[in-house]
Amino acid sequence: MRLTTKIIIGIILSIFSIALLFIVCFSFTGRKNRNHSNVKIIHLPQENQTGIELPPFRTVIIDEEPYESEEPHITSGDNGSLYIHSIPEKNSPAMLFIPESLKDCVSTGMTGDTLNIKLKLLDLHNKHKSDEYKHHAVFGINLHFIPSEIDIINKLRNLSIQIKNIETDTVKVNSYGDVSIDSCNADVITPVIRTGYKKLTVKNCRAKKINLDLDSNSHWNIENCNIEEENLTGSRNHDMIRHRNESGKINWLPKNREAKLNITVQGDTTQISFNNP
Repeated sequence: MRLTTKIIIGIILSIFSIALLFIVCFSFTGRKNRNHSNVKIIHLPQENQTGIELPPFRTVIIDEEPYESEEPHITSGDNGSLYIHSIPEKNSPAMLFIPESLKDCVSTGMTGDTLNIKLKLLDLHNKHKSDEYKHHAVFGINLHFIPSEIDIINKLRNLSIQIKNIETDTVKVNSYGDVSIDSCNADVITPVIRTGYKKLTVKNCRAKKINLDLDSNSHWNIENCNIEEENLTGSRNHDMIRHRNESGKINWLPKNREAKLNITVQGDTTQISFNNP
């Protein structure tokens, strides 16, 4: 085979390889763009807050209305939160404030002494849906809650609980979403996170006791708090860092003989006492 023929064949093969590579890259890029175009981003306006007066209750359950159709995609993060504000004076009614855009998509009802707040996510999805998009990402599902008691059960993974500047006897939260307790003064704080990858943060708080089940709170942090007594329990190996600005004592209450608590003490003067019950 002549040298000229070899060169021509090499050029043809090179052009064919480049064209094939271009086609493959374009197909992946096109698929990515098509998927992106199938998501409609919806930002709910937050102005024109509507207040709802609530009946007396002891516990609040946050959930969604059940539906059988395909689940709409609701985006979480700072744009989806239940904000707990200062408890009103004695005999003042509890209030729930929501954006006007959510007025028809939130319902309340009583079961015994339990208040049920339900989000109608399917109605919200249908209200903003477009046939041009397969998925709808909704931002701005924010509820502002002024309760008479803080005993919250949140069953929504995409809704975080934000409690700030509260002075009360008891703060009790059981949540599938993130929980933040900030600048609160309470006798007892009992938070529970039901989803492993969600976070619990307690900061700038004063409390006589905080109760933590470490099996349920895998990602937790207590910082800049004055807590007289920390009651910790669990059934597995758990780690914690003792911060310089924490005070009080730790009670380790294992659920079984295999449970262990590993405490890391930072490089400051610390006194540790061991007492067997």
